[in-house]
Amino acid sequence: MNRPEVRNALSRQMLCDLRDALIEAERREQTEVIVLTGAGSGFCSGDDLSEAAGTDAEAFDETIGLLQQVTRTLLESDKPSIAAINGAAMGGGLELTLACDLRVAAQHAVFACPEVAWGLVCTNAASVLLPSIVGHGRARDMVLTGRTYDAAWALTAGLISEALPAEQVLDRAIALAEELAGRSQAVRLTRRLLSDANNEAIVRALEREAVAVGKARRGNAAETSLREFAARRAEKGTRR
Repeated sequence: MNRPEVRNALSRQMLCDLRDALIEAERREQTEVIVLTGAGSGFCSGDDLSEAAGTDAEAFDETIGLLQQVTRTLLESDKPSIAAINGAAMGGGLELTLACDLRVAAQHAVFACPEVAWGLVCTNAASVLLPSIVGHGRARDMVLTGRTYDAAWALTAGLISEALPAEQVLDRAIALAEELAGRSQAVRLTRRLLSDANNEAIVRALEREAVAVGKARRGNAAETSLREFAARRAEKGTRR
């Protein structure tokens, strides 16, 4: 993800590019493992709120659809995926890591599901994937409070498997990818067994979440939050 100037916020264009890159990786026989990371010092700050604030609810629905396409592509791929979390993973950015098989993170990385603060709800099958990874109690705490958690907490919760110095994260993810590639057939078969058990629940979750986030986007809380965000951004631009 390569929009470091906005902490790799998920614009419609970047989601299209990411989806297409993942589809191409799936098609390429020589690609055996997918590694997902962010440019600059952050992994992904989530949905591009500046773009969302300037569009209507129908366009927002389309963006959520694109985001879910990316998630489906990762989940349905025959190839394992690794999230190299080099910095903050927030909202939709955190949700993308949940669709990956393995997650390694920088020691300074932070994690949050801040959607409630914007009058929105989680999506990308987070309602199934997050509890399956960190447990129902921790998942409820994350999505209902919107609190931010550090890498030490994420390691204890099982959200990530390793917390490393920032400069080592991508190298470690690539080393793990090489390990998995060396056991390609067994890894793919085992991964499919693990994935099949959750597939039906994930499909239903994606459908429910799309409806829920669309309804939330049309609510007063989301409308107000996005207007206020746009006003703050405009004010900052004027001060420059």
